[in-house]
Order: sequence, then structure tokens, then C-alpha cells
Amino acid sequence: MLSLSDNEFAVINFLVRNFTDRLTVRSIAKKLGFSPAGVYNILKKLEDMEIVYGEKLGTGLFYKINLNSKVAWYLSLSVLVGFFDYKINLDKYKPEAKAALFDKKNILFIVDGVSVSDFQIEGVNTIVKTLDEFIEAVKKKDSVALSILKNSSIIFGEETVAEVVKKFTERF
Repeated sequence: MLSLSDNEFAVINFLVRNFTDRLTVRSIAKKLGFSPAGVYNILKKLEDMEIVYGEKLGTGLFYKINLNSKVAWYLSLSVLVGFFDYKINLDKYKPEAKAALFDKKNILFIVDGVSVSDFQIEGVNTIVKTLDEFIEAVKKKDSVALSILKNSSIIFGEETVAEVVKKFTERF
């Protein structure tokens, strides 16, 4: 049985959402407000479980989530889904949208060739991108797309988003 502490789960969440960054023990510790020794111990445990891996580049050791591991894959889905507490019924968008991400100000729909006007939600900044446009935005490190990925909950389509993250974890 897999048992993770809140801090271990926080590190996994951070690695999944910041997949485009080169993350060292110190940079993770600083961003999360943890001690470097604590983060080191967490990463070693997660590495032993094949949830994360370290990649040596020059004199640095950079950590990534290992989305080739089934355990890491399902953990990444759980951190991406998060908690959604907003009173919008999005069921009517599911047939045309592959995914929806919401960060309390913006909702991003990932779609396949659907008109933008079909996806307007009053009171929320609605962004609509095809899967290819979304991948291209991530590739170009578009600040809006990355901000939504880092700060949102996935309402539906978590596997679509996780596939995009997986595609890029080995590139950055």
C-alpha cells in the first residue's frame, strides 16, 4: 500500500505543475517553504518508489515526475484534479471539449475545432484552444497557459492534460 505524507504529496504536486522548470532540491525547498534536507529525503523516497527521477546536468541534479510510472501517473491525475468549488454547470461543454481547467478567474477549454463563441461563460474569462494550440502554447512557455496549468484544478479531461505534461517532462 502506498502511503504519502502531506509534504510528499506537496512535492509531487509541485513537480507536476512546474514540469517546464529545472528543479533542484534547493529550488523546490525554497518555493514550498520546506528545508532542503526535508525535500532531499522526500525526493530520495519518491525516487526509490520510481515516482520521480533525478537528471544530472553539469554539476546540477534536477528532478522530474516520472510519468512513465503508473503510480506517478495516477498521482499526477489526482493532484491535477484538485478541488473544484464553483457553481457552473459544464456538462454541456463535455461533448466538444477534451478538457477544462479552472483557476477561479479563467477557464481554459481544450477542444477540437469548436467555435469560440460556443464556449462563453458569464463572469469568467473563457479561453478556448485546440489541443495543438495548447501544446504549442506550452512549448513556447506561454505565461497564461503555464499559469493556468500551475494554479488550476482540472474539471474534466485530466488524462488529456496529463498526456501534455508527460510529453514535455522529458523535453525541459
